Amino acid sequence: MIIRPVTDADEKNFQEIMKISIQGICAQAYGAATTAAWVSEDNPAFHFKIPQFAFVVEEDGEIIAVGGWSLTDKVDLHPIGDRIIENPTHARINAVYIKPGCEGGGIGRRMMAHLESDIRARTKVRDVYLWSTKNAIPFYLAMGFKEGVEASPEVAVGFKIQVRYMWKTY
Repeated sequence: MIIRPVTDADEKNFQEIMKISIQGICAQAYGAATTAAWVSEDNPAFHFKIPQFAFVVEEDGEIIAVGGWSLTDKVDLHPIGDRIIENPTHARINAVYIKPGCEGGGIGRRMMAHLESDIRARTKVRDVYLWSTKNAIPFYLAMGFKEGVEASPEVAVGFKIQVRYMWKTY
């Protein structure tokens, strides 16, 4: 198993892993109808873009997990997008998604350790945050993140989910 930076050729697989992870893993927390609407091809609220610093976990030539982070100058529910961040104050973990059937083997922990190490290596920013789905809160707590406020973003027209702000300072 290797963790490597995303290439242009990986972009479709990155998005696909995100979608099947949401459908397969988040469905237990939010229900099949919500997760199906969330990842629908015609959902204009599907905000996920490949993060500024993105990585894949590859095993036997197959991408089984994806993750990434971005620099930001404020805590936002949705990633900053294409705005230039001149004075970053935070690193935002934008995404950690594991292919269904591959969870529980330490892949998520390895990806998080890689992302945190990459943040420390690339920047002096030591305030890191993320927005966790309900099902992933125990995982992030075990990784040393603290819980903050809840939000209920609309992930598709008529469908909201509860997420939790979580943070860590190095």
